[in-house]
Amino acid sequence: MPHFKTSRRVAVPPHVAFAVASDVGSYAGFLPLLESAVIRGAVTEREGIKQFSAELVVGYAKLGLRERFFSKVTCDKPRLTVTATSQDPPFKSMQTQWVITPTNNFSDVSITIDYAMRNPLLQFAIAGAMDMAVNKILAAFEARALAVHKTSLTS
Repeated sequence: MPHFKTSRRVAVPPHVAFAVASDVGSYAGFLPLLESAVIRGAVTEREGIKQFSAELVVGYAKLGLRERFFSKVTCDKPRLTVTATSQDPPFKSMQTQWVITPTNNFSDVSITIDYAMRNPLLQFAIAGAMDMAVNKILAAFEARALAVHKTSLTS
C-alpha cells in the first residue's frame, strides 16, 4: 500500500492547528483537488473525541477524474490527531492522519496518507502525483491555519 508523509512547523498554536485539521466540513474551501466535503449523519462526542462520517468529492480535471466517497472521521482533541478511513470505492483502503505536535507556541504538523485503489490503472495514475499532492495539501493547510490564527488575534 503506498505511503506518503510530510510535515512542517506551522507558526500557530496547537489548538489552532487542531481546529483547522478537525474542521472537515470546511476542507473544500482550502484543500486542493477537494470539490466538496459534507458531514453526514450523527456527530458523536465523548471525552474530547468526536466521530462522524464525511462525504468527500475529489477531482483532478487533467486526468478526467472525479470520485465521491465516504470517510469515517475521528477527531481526538486530547491527542491532537484527526484520522479518516475509508473502504468505499474508489479505495480498497485509505487512511489519512493529521498529527499536531506542540513545539513551544508553534505546531509541528504532519499528514500521512496510506491508500490502495480498487482500480490498478487509477492506482498507477495517482501514484505519480501523490507526493506533490500531499505537499500541496500541507501548504494549503498551513495557509489556512495562519489565516485562522491571524483572525483570532484581531477578534
